[in-house]
Amino acid sequence: MPQWKEQLDVFKECRILRLRPWQCPPFLIVAMGLITIVSMTGTYFIATRYTEEPEIAALIVIAVTVLFVIVGNLLVTGFNRIAEAHRMKSEFISIASHQLRSPLSIFKWTVDVLEREVKKGERPPAGGETPATQESSPERLTNFIHTLSQATEHMIRLVNSLLEVSRIEADRLVLQKEPLSLTDLTKTVLENYKSYAKASNVALVLHAPADIPRVVGDRDHVLMAIQNLVDNAVRYSANGGTATITLSQKDSFAHFRIEDQGMGIAVQEKKNVFKKFFRASNGLKYQTEGTGIGLYIAKAIIDGLGGTIGFSSQEGKGSVFWFMLPIAVNQ
Repeated sequence: MPQWKEQLDVFKECRILRLRPWQCPPFLIVAMGLITIVSMTGTYFIATRYTEEPEIAALIVIAVTVLFVIVGNLLVTGFNRIAEAHRMKSEFISIASHQLRSPLSIFKWTVDVLEREVKKGERPPAGGETPATQESSPERLTNFIHTLSQATEHMIRLVNSLLEVSRIEADRLVLQKEPLSLTDLTKTVLENYKSYAKASNVALVLHAPADIPRVVGDRDHVLMAIQNLVDNAVRYSANGGTATITLSQKDSFAHFRIEDQGMGIAVQEKKNVFKKFFRASNGLKYQTEGTGIGLYIAKAIIDGLGGTIGFSSQEGKGSVFWFMLPIAVNQ
C-alpha cells in the first residue's frame, strides 16, 4: 500500500490503539470533517431551495450543531481513553520495575554470597576452622538455594500476572472448562502460602465440607484467582490475625469465601477495587507491596467461567472476598 494511503488508513490506527471507531480520535476527526462538508453543502442547497421558509434551514443548522456536539463529545472521550492508556502504561512500567527490583536484588545478593562460598571452599581450610563449621556449609548452601528458588518463583508469578493482564486487555484470555475440585485447589494454595502466612503472623484456617461438588473451571486460572485472594488477605493483614476460608454450596454454585482481619477498604474506594492497578490508600500508607492487578485478574477469570465475584469491607476491621462457580454436571 502506498505511504499516503497508509497515513489515511484511520481504521489501522484504531486497531493499533485497540479502540472501536466511535472511540477512536483519528476516525472521529475524519468523520467530523466529512459531516462538516456534507452538512454545509446540504444546508446551502436546501437554503437556496426554500428561500421563503428560513425555518427549515435553521432547523438543519440546529441538527448539524447537535451532531457536532455529539461527535465532539465522542472525540474528547477518545482522547481521554488514550491519555488514560498512556498513564496506565507508565504506571505498569513503574509497578513492574519496582516489583521485580526486590527479587532481583535478593537473587544477586544470594549469588554473590554463593560465589564467595565456592571460592572459600576452593581454598585450604583455615587453621581455626572446625569440622562442625565445615559440616554446616551444605546446610547454608541449601538455604541459599532455597532463597534463590523463592526469588525466582516470585518473579515468575509476577511475569505470569502481567501476561494475564495483557491477554485480558486484548480479549485473548483462553479458559478451559472442565470439572475440578475447589477444595483441592484451595488446599494447594494454602500449603504454598503456609510459610509466608506464618512470617506475616497470619493464621490460615480452612472450613471445607467433604461433600463440596466439583466446579466447572480452568485449573491453572482458578488456582491463580484463589492465590490472589489469599495473597491479599495475608498481605493486607498488617497486624496479623486470622484469614478464614470457607467453602460451601448454594443451589447450582460452589462458593469460595475468605475473611480477613486486615486494614479493610475505605467506602469511597470500593468502586475501584476490581480495576486494574488499583491499590487502597491505606495499603500505600502501610507501604504494603503489591501490583494492584490481582483482583483485576481474578474478576476476569471468574467472569469468564460464568461465575460471580464480590466483596464487602469495613475500613480498619477487615474484608470478605468471595466468588462462586457453577457446579459441574458430570462429576
